Amino acid sequence: MNWRFSRYSWRLLPGSLTTLVCAGLLTVGALQPLEQLAYNVLFRLRGEQSWDDRLVLIAIDDASIKQIGRFPWARGQYVELLHTLTKKDTETPSVVMMDLVLSESSPDDAKLARAIAQSGRVVLAQGRDSTGLPLLPVPALRKAAIATGHIFKQPDPDGMTRQIDLQTKDGVALGLATVKAYSLMFAPVPLPQSLSQPLWVNWPGRAQTLSQHSFIDVIQGRVPSHAWRNKIVLVGVTAVGIDSLVTPFDRNPPASGVFLNAAVINNLLKQNALKPVSFSWSLLMLGLLGPGLSLLLSGRRESLQVLILLGLCFGWGGFSLLLFQLGYWVPVVLPLGLCTLTTIAVVINDRMRLATFLQSQVQQLWNQHHDDLILRLPHLKRDNEANPYQKASLVQSVTRMATLAKQFARAQSAQAAIARNLPIGLLAADLDGWVWFCNPTAADWLQVASGSNLNTCLIPNWMSEAQWQLDLQALQQRRSVASRNYKRGDRWFELKLEPLLYQSERSGRTDTHDESDGFLLLLEEITSKKQVEVALEQQVQELQRVSQLKDDFLSTVSHELRSPMANIKMAIELLKVSRSETSTAQYLKILQTECAREINLINDLLDLQRLEAGAQTYHPETINLNDWLPPIIQSFSERAETQQQSLTVELSQHIPVLVSDQPSLERIVFELVNNACKYTPPEGEIKVGVNWTAQHLELVVDNSGAEIPAAELPHIFKKFYRVPQADPWKRGGTGLGLALVSKLVDYLGGKISVYSGSGHTTFTVQLPLAGQIPAEGVGHEE
Repeated sequence: MNWRFSRYSWRLLPGSLTTLVCAGLLTVGALQPLEQLAYNVLFRLRGEQSWDDRLVLIAIDDASIKQIGRFPWARGQYVELLHTLTKKDTETPSVVMMDLVLSESSPDDAKLARAIAQSGRVVLAQGRDSTGLPLLPVPALRKAAIATGHIFKQPDPDGMTRQIDLQTKDGVALGLATVKAYSLMFAPVPLPQSLSQPLWVNWPGRAQTLSQHSFIDVIQGRVPSHAWRNKIVLVGVTAVGIDSLVTPFDRNPPASGVFLNAAVINNLLKQNALKPVSFSWSLLMLGLLGPGLSLLLSGRRESLQVLILLGLCFGWGGFSLLLFQLGYWVPVVLPLGLCTLTTIAVVINDRMRLATFLQSQVQQLWNQHHDDLILRLPHLKRDNEANPYQKASLVQSVTRMATLAKQFARAQSAQAAIARNLPIGLLAADLDGWVWFCNPTAADWLQVASGSNLNTCLIPNWMSEAQWQLDLQALQQRRSVASRNYKRGDRWFELKLEPLLYQSERSGRTDTHDESDGFLLLLEEITSKKQVEVALEQQVQELQRVSQLKDDFLSTVSHELRSPMANIKMAIELLKVSRSETSTAQYLKILQTECAREINLINDLLDLQRLEAGAQTYHPETINLNDWLPPIIQSFSERAETQQQSLTVELSQHIPVLVSDQPSLERIVFELVNNACKYTPPEGEIKVGVNWTAQHLELVVDNSGAEIPAAELPHIFKKFYRVPQADPWKRGGTGLGLALVSKLVDYLGGKISVYSGSGHTTFTVQLPLAGQIPAEGVGHEE
């Protein structure tokens, strides 16, 4: 609250001071000449208005004086004038106002009094002498007149009369007396409620625009009588040099005093006298305008301050002119002067505050960052005990701040160049997510730019809204956020958030306080690192699998090798106790069978070992399957007949020549056909066929009989694996045949697949027609 009050008090101070100054000038009247000048300008800008058509002036002009003689004239001239005006009863004026002070006695006073009494509508003027004593019409004339009124003028220092007292201790004004007589004789006219208040003259226009006739023309009958019918006739002197009067429209040459009374009568008839603003309203305007404008202008750009000043000045000028046309006279110079002085004061105040602020900022920058500067200022000597920035002038402070700014800019340029060339994404934002720096890498990966909001880029592409809010809370508490890994397509990124901290005060004290100024986002592509990790993990898993396979292999091999040996050992023991040739022959057959089984197992193991070790020698040969395949299949014919199986080979005459390793291919065919004979029931069918395309040749071995369950298909090419309950005929096997076939097919650069369904099991071996030399290490498990 105190800070806010202090802030607003600084903004209100210039306007308050200028208000006091203008109030003082207004009180002592120092602004009055300028307001009077503005009064004249407003009349000229407003333009002329028409005089009331009920007014007619009979002017005692230079022409009349030239013919009649030197002024003042004898009373007889006025008697003749009144006779002329009242010659016809139907064309008489409403009122005749004589702006002439007839205070000296004359032999013709009686005649003039009779003429005035006969007219019954003459208003006479009264004045004052140089000592201030009243100059009244002679008693006879005063008694004959319908009314009298004073012609006291109150000219301002510039010679212009702007107001007139309607009523004084000597009586009412001549113009007011004339209007009262008009109201009595002809038609009532509303009068001001308070006659004690002066009337501010609203000048209609130039004197020449008032309807007027020369005195000599009237008495000589050259003016028709209807010209003054029902009119208010004014009789006064307009000759040059007599009773001069300066008006806004008549300054050089000036008008005559009779026009002042004409203007007063015009204002009373039209009810359009000026209504000036009171002094209290002027003070209220000062009290509101000065501080309000100061509050509005403070802290804004100077160009905007000038524009506001010009707008207020032109606006108030136009508003004043509009009110003036409506009959209201408001101060012009006072508001304009107050606005101008307030603007100047605000500019000075802003400059002073700016100077103080710049000096304090330079001091603060030095306190916070002078230890971070690599280069010392060349024109400053650092003193460990005294701060060189203390007691510096404004120019020195600005110069030093510019020097600091140059060094900071140099450091910032270097840091920006480093950031732009970093292989990682670097981005800085405030705690609301608005980005104020990002290098090209971050802009490319996050699709973000300086000035954009990070929330729309991270959510939901990188993280959820809830996770983002948790991270922002941690950053607001000046805590780092643990890094996270994200996968975008086939690329991996590591994202880390760090709070940006700065020291809010560093003036030599040890208790510095760090404040958060946003956060820093680091984004690094870790695809290669992730690939290495994945490869290492796969290798570990592979080693674990190999170790498990080794254990399983040793367990299985030990079991498979021991089984024939156990049978052989049992057969030898039985031979020892055999008593007949039949038993001996039976036991010898068992020995022969188990020995063959042991040899086949050892051979299969050795073949697998060579393939896995990549020690198999590749010998490409040209193979004509039409000649090569039938003899191999023929070797299974006797076995198929014995087991009551049908074995057929389907070959075409146009099979292309195959280039491959013949022993390996022969072992593949042997194992597949042997496997088919083993698992085909009596009366079952075994078919061997060959298909081909432009690049590949397919060897197909199909047999009817028991199907392989779908769950077991992925395991049938594993070593020592045998499908459970798939050998109802107890024909045995080592469990290495299909594993050996799979390795050989891979060795030859081919593919093997199996399908089992609808009572058939089909193995398909796809081999390239042009032999491919196996790559080094082929045969090792993956």
